[in-house]
Amino acid sequence: MDRSDTAEKAVRVRNAADMSARLDRLPVMTPHIIWIAILAANLALEFYDNALFAYVMPAIKENTGFTLGQIGTVNTAFFVGMVVGGLGGGRLSDRSGRRSVLVWGTVLYSFGALATALSPNFELMLIARVVTGIGVQAAASVLLVYVAEMFPSKTRGRFVSVLTSGFVVIAPTIALLALVVVPHGGPNTWRHLFLIGGIGLVIAPLVRFLIPESVRWYASHGQIDKAEEIVGKLEARALRRGPLSEPQAVPEGAQGLSLRRLFGHKRVIRTIAVVSVGYFGTTLGYYLFQNWALYSLVYGLKYSEADAYEIQFIWNVVYCVTPLVALLVMDRVERKTLILLTSVISAVPLVLLGMSTSNWVVLASGGAAAIVTGIVITVFYTYIPETIPGEARGLGSGIIISFGRVGGAVSGVFGAALFGGWGMGGVMVTAAAAYIVFSIVVFMFGPRTTNRPLEGVAAEELSTAK
Repeated sequence: MDRSDTAEKAVRVRNAADMSARLDRLPVMTPHIIWIAILAANLALEFYDNALFAYVMPAIKENTGFTLGQIGTVNTAFFVGMVVGGLGGGRLSDRSGRRSVLVWGTVLYSFGALATALSPNFELMLIARVVTGIGVQAAASVLLVYVAEMFPSKTRGRFVSVLTSGFVVIAPTIALLALVVVPHGGPNTWRHLFLIGGIGLVIAPLVRFLIPESVRWYASHGQIDKAEEIVGKLEARALRRGPLSEPQAVPEGAQGLSLRRLFGHKRVIRTIAVVSVGYFGTTLGYYLFQNWALYSLVYGLKYSEADAYEIQFIWNVVYCVTPLVALLVMDRVERKTLILLTSVISAVPLVLLGMSTSNWVVLASGGAAAIVTGIVITVFYTYIPETIPGEARGLGSGIIISFGRVGGAVSGVFGAALFGGWGMGGVMVTAAAAYIVFSIVVFMFGPRTTNRPLEGVAAEELSTAK
């Protein structure tokens, strides 16, 4: 590389750092609210498709004549698609931009949901669920990266809390549908419910025309003029409300490294491995609780199906306070510390749920577990993209989230073995242990990220031994 290339690269890195610092000093404004509302609707719709399948599996089996093994295979296919979507979508977002992958991921999972509703046989449904999983995870992974890159550093955690508020609407809605609509609807009711997933075809144009490309992505790819245009408009809007603070200096060396060099850096690889392991444990515990709770109530505690659906509906209503609690703590406690604290707290109601036969304890412990496990997931949603340097943030986040989805896939077979050997107690105690053990890894070895510029986190990671 000659001197002119070196000088040009230095200017590009400095300009990118300047854009990031100017972005982080901005106050919360109307554009931020519009962006997060659209992104929250998108994430809620992704969650709807994922959660709906768990509730309508009995109806699908009865209506289609699929065997239990085929139902399990279709369910696993969705997680396989999510792994592919996380890796492929993350890599494409690093190369082609965050917004474009978010748009096409949304379109893909919408068509997948429609195909699921219209599938006439096992083979086509299998393909539909893989396609849906690819779209869901591609969109979700990039969505989290976008929030990390485009929202002010001091409020990133709170915006992710708002982002997950879509779950507050969707979770009790699906539970209510399972309680009222599915049992009393016709044989094709489950198909009609999957058609709702096609609403993503309306959300995709909103993403394309109302949400700008990530400033950090533009800057890291040398498109400073486009980054300047976005930041300039946001600053002009902010200045109408009063003067802005001076941008904070961003550490040197935080930008400009190639993807190859970043993935050749031992510290970056270690961070990805540490956060991947932690997120795997969290998703394993989360899906052991979420996917096996209803089954355990019916076949472990001998509740009727109607009573079990009612209890789970109550848990989902209680879950509605989760974003509010998360708002209070997300940007006040260091992320990895909060992951450990909430994981330890979540273990208590999970153990109580697994060991108790009292109606009131089951109601209270299940509701408490829904709240706290939801907070753990919210913290990870914020933390994952913050830990990865910009040029590798899409792929790195995709790797971590995809590895975590393996925990969801494992929870099916593993949960069945646990329930068969030790009943509901075995499932819930194992979930509690997974939360605690794997969160310790993140607490001990993960980077600090709360209220810090993304470039500062990256610079600290890259400045350590290679």
